[in-house]
Amino acid sequence: MPLIQGSSEESMHANIKKLIGEGYKRKQAVAIAYSIAEKAKSKDDQIEKRPFQYKNHCISAPTEETQQFPYL
Repeated sequence: MPLIQGSSEESMHANIKKLIGEGYKRKQAVAIAYSIAEKAKSKDDQIEKRPFQYKNHCISAPTEETQQFPYL
């Protein structure tokens, strides 16, 4: 019973149709489809909101007073 992961109308319609075909009641199929769409939408939002950071990224830029490589 793998359903389509997505929040578009087409994916919700396909999920509802599949669930009704499997024997779920219409209201329950709609609730499941909305639940899956909401989860997919929240995952997309989390990916977009999270800023990309390098592992050893320095937030502040070095100033002219400090030497970047004192050993050279």
